[in-house]
Amino acid sequence: MRQTLFYIPPEIFGIPIFGFGLANLLLILIILAISIRHFCKTKKWDEELGNYFIIFVVIGTMLMIVPKLMEPEIGIPIRGYGVCLLVAILSALGLVLRLSKRKQIPSELIFSLCLWAVLGGILGARVFYVTEYWQDMAHYENGQLQLLTTLYNIANIANGGLVVYGSIFGGILGSLLFMVRNKMPVLVTFDLMAPAMMLGISLGRIGCFLNGCCFGGVTDVAWGVVFPEGSPAHFHQMEHGQTFYCGLKFAEHAIGDTLFLAVKEVQPDSNAERAGLKANMLLRGIVGVVDGKTLAWEIGTQRIIPPSAPDKLACCKKQESGIAHNTFEWIAYLQQMSPKEKIRFDIYSDWQKQETQPYFVTPSSSVVLPVHPTQIYSSLMAALLCIILLILGRFEIFRRCDGSIFAAFLILYSVARFILEMIRTDEDSFFGTGMTVSQNVSVLVLTTGIMLSIFLYRNHDKK
Repeated sequence: MRQTLFYIPPEIFGIPIFGFGLANLLLILIILAISIRHFCKTKKWDEELGNYFIIFVVIGTMLMIVPKLMEPEIGIPIRGYGVCLLVAILSALGLVLRLSKRKQIPSELIFSLCLWAVLGGILGARVFYVTEYWQDMAHYENGQLQLLTTLYNIANIANGGLVVYGSIFGGILGSLLFMVRNKMPVLVTFDLMAPAMMLGISLGRIGCFLNGCCFGGVTDVAWGVVFPEGSPAHFHQMEHGQTFYCGLKFAEHAIGDTLFLAVKEVQPDSNAERAGLKANMLLRGIVGVVDGKTLAWEIGTQRIIPPSAPDKLACCKKQESGIAHNTFEWIAYLQQMSPKEKIRFDIYSDWQKQETQPYFVTPSSSVVLPVHPTQIYSSLMAALLCIILLILGRFEIFRRCDGSIFAAFLILYSVARFILEMIRTDEDSFFGTGMTVSQNVSVLVLTTGIMLSIFLYRNHDKK
């Protein structure tokens, strides 16, 4: 896991690089040179020049907001996920350009097509993520949704949150719109894009590994990966009571129709045990030190209320059917507390009278359990599917039936993704189906791929 690869300094010789700086100036010069060269060649303002302008606007806007992502006195962080995403896009573009030569499709059209595919893919990936993790996007204060903060969270892609299936759907839709508008052969072009999408996913998943997301379940296999303390995998393990933090494991505990957070287990010979904490105690609140300030988090029976919490963690799930769904958000704040400072756990001595007793625990290192590196599995799987699709493209039956490679992509990827989701544990069951969101989508994609295959081969037999 290496979320940040390096930092770009905010300025060179006192001249800012981003915002109204050198980067935007260089971008203007590059776009201007490309546009002049294209105009001199074609003697007209066409759609390709318009696409160059769109690229300029998109990248220029991104460069303008980059200073807001700057870490004080350090610079602009270059994230591993973002670098891998860029490499994935460029590699997929290169493969599509190479394959398009066989179908005699102009490279100019391919460049423009990929622009639409990338923009549609990013938008689709973000929409899919926001829909799936709405509780992480929505920001509430006093039970009221804060619209501006929520919209900022939705737009803040730099804070993480892209879903592969969303990128596939968005990329397909954006590509389809461009192909129809420019009267390109739809099925032929999708056949060219299918292996390229697999190549892009293969490289993009390496970024997931560097980011620490999309992890698998706890395992004892020799190649299991131990992510660092404070990583998404570590947070997930603490949230689900798989590992100790401060010598404690926690679980939700219902008394009647009221839900509490209880001590599930106390680590033997730990600071928590020495402080007198025991299993089955009900937790009322936590008081600790963050950045030198004393902060208190009340863990209510209705929902967790973490004042002064970061926006991305401040959302609270509302009560449903008389039982509150505890989100364990306070665990993230424990990680921010100084390891030299004691944390006070307020435990109910009588929950009906709301009486509590304080227990002081000195924080200790938390054990992170090894997990399946499903990001690497996904990367290797996508690379293998890319090779398979390229091989299928050499068979006569696939060459003569336009769209068959794309149908094979839908079938193979959906089956492989469904199987991989069995190993991943970062997603819960979707609407009581017993399957994750991605598994449900995989079933729909598989059905679509099979139906498309039947349609293509029936029509192929009639020719």
